[in-house]
Amino acid sequence: MSYLSLPVTCLLLGTCLLSPLAGQAVAAERQARLIFTAELPRILETEQGDYAELASIVKTQRQQPIPTFFLFGGDSLGPSTLASFDRGSHIIDILNLLEPDAMGVAKREFSFFEDELSLRSYEASFPVVASNLFDPITGGNLDGLESSVIVQQADVRLGVLAVFSPAAAEQYPLNRVMITSPEEAVREQSVLLRQAGAELIVLLYSANFDFVDSLIQQRVIDVALRKNELFRLTKTELPKTLPANINLSAPGEVAVVDLRWTAGAPETLQLEPSFQQLKAQQPDPTVLKVVKSHSARLEQLLGETIGTTTVELDTNRRLVRSQENALANLVVDAMVWHTGADIALVNAGNIRGEKHYPAGTSLTRRDIAMELPYRNQVVLVQVTGKQLLAALENGLSEFELLRGRFAHLSGMKMQFDPSQPVGKRVISVQINGQPLVPKQQYKLATFDYLAEGGDGYKALVDLPQLNYSNQMNKLIAEVVVDYIKLQKNIAPVLQQRLVNTARSQP
Repeated sequence: MSYLSLPVTCLLLGTCLLSPLAGQAVAAERQARLIFTAELPRILETEQGDYAELASIVKTQRQQPIPTFFLFGGDSLGPSTLASFDRGSHIIDILNLLEPDAMGVAKREFSFFEDELSLRSYEASFPVVASNLFDPITGGNLDGLESSVIVQQADVRLGVLAVFSPAAAEQYPLNRVMITSPEEAVREQSVLLRQAGAELIVLLYSANFDFVDSLIQQRVIDVALRKNELFRLTKTELPKTLPANINLSAPGEVAVVDLRWTAGAPETLQLEPSFQQLKAQQPDPTVLKVVKSHSARLEQLLGETIGTTTVELDTNRRLVRSQENALANLVVDAMVWHTGADIALVNAGNIRGEKHYPAGTSLTRRDIAMELPYRNQVVLVQVTGKQLLAALENGLSEFELLRGRFAHLSGMKMQFDPSQPVGKRVISVQINGQPLVPKQQYKLATFDYLAEGGDGYKALVDLPQLNYSNQMNKLIAEVVVDYIKLQKNIAPVLQQRLVNTARSQP
C-alpha cells in the first residue's frame, strides 16, 4: 500500500483496456473492496471483540484476489482504562500491526487534546486524516495530520476524506485548533483528489450530517462510511440513506463492501455491502499477543481490591445519561468529601464503564479506572445560583440524544421536564434542603474539564477557584478509589436527586 497526501502533482491515469472477450476496445470493469469499522477504544474489556478479531477479518479479505482497502474510522484513542495512562499510544501500536490504509479522526481522538493527537499521528505508520481542522500555528492542518490522501492497492487509487462535527469543540475544549465547515472541506478536498487521479473518493464521517447524500448525488464523493453506536442507545432508527452511504450502529460490527464500476466513470459505481461481527471471529494470535502485553502492563496495579459494593450497580450508558445513577452518586459524593464543597456536579460522559456489578462484587482499581478513564482533576470553584442554574440547563439541553453533558449532582436535588424547550427544562433546584438562590454563592466541586467549558458548560468558565484542605492535583479516579478504601463497603443509593417529572405524568 502507498499513499499520497494533497496537494500533489496531478497524474494522468489510463482508463481504457482491451476487452479479453471480444477483442474490441471497451471500458474495463474495475473492482475494489473496502473494510470499515470504528469505535474500538477498549482492549480485553469488551464481549464484542476488538483488534485481534478485526485483524482476522482484514487478513482474510486481503488474501482475496481483489484490491482491498482497510479504512478505520477512529473514535478510539480514548477513553479507556489504558488510554488514561498512555493517551492512546497502545491503540496506534496495535493498529500499526493491522496496517490500515488510512484512519479518520473523530471526536474521541481529542480525548487528550490536540497536541497528544499530533504525537499519535507521528507514531502511526499510516495516514491519519482530518479534513476540517485548522491550526493557526501551522497555517493548515494540525501537525502530523493529512487533510486528504490518495491510497493505492494494485492499480486502484482511492481518495480518502474524514470530517467530524464542529460541536466536538464543546465536548473537548480545544486550546488552539479550529473545526471548519465539514461540507465545505469535503467539497474543496474532493476537487484536489480528483485532479490528483483518485478514481473513487470515500468519506469517513462521525456525526449527523444531512449533506452526505447530496454530496453522493452530486458526485462530489462516491462512498460514505460511518459508525455511531448512539443509534442503538437512543433507539433511533438508522437514517434512510443512499446505498453508497453506509451506517453501522451495532458494537463490534464491521462492513465489507465490494465495489464495481467502469473505468473512468465513477457514476457507474455499484456497491455490495456485507456485515460481520468481531465476536464471531477467531482472534489473530500475533495481534492478540500484543493486545495482552499492553493489558498486562498495569494488571498488578489495577488488580488491587479496594472495597466491596453491598448493592447492585449498573453503568449502562443509557441509564447514566438519562437518570440518577448510584455509582454516579458515589463519584460526586466522593468529590464533596475530598474538597469540602457545598455541592458537586459531573457530566455523565465521564462515566464510561457500561458494566453491571451485582451486590457483593469486589471492586478493583481497574473497575474505577474503567469507569473514569479520562485524566480529569477535581477543582473547587465559587459559583452563583444563577450560574449554577445555567449549567444545569446545559446538562439537560440534549437529554433526548443521551449526550454526555447530562449532569449528576451531590448536595442538590433537581426536578426537570425534558419535554420543555431547551433552556427551560429545570423546574426546581434545592441545595442542601433549601431552594436555590440566584445571587447566593456556593462552593462547587467539579472537573477541570467542565470548569474550562467542556461539554457546553460555558457557565462554569472563569469562575473563581478556591483552595481546600489537603489540596493536591489528584485525578478523579484516585479520589474515588480513596473514598471507597476509606469505607471498605459501599452502598450508594438513589435519593431522588434527579426527578424527571415528565415520566411521572399520566
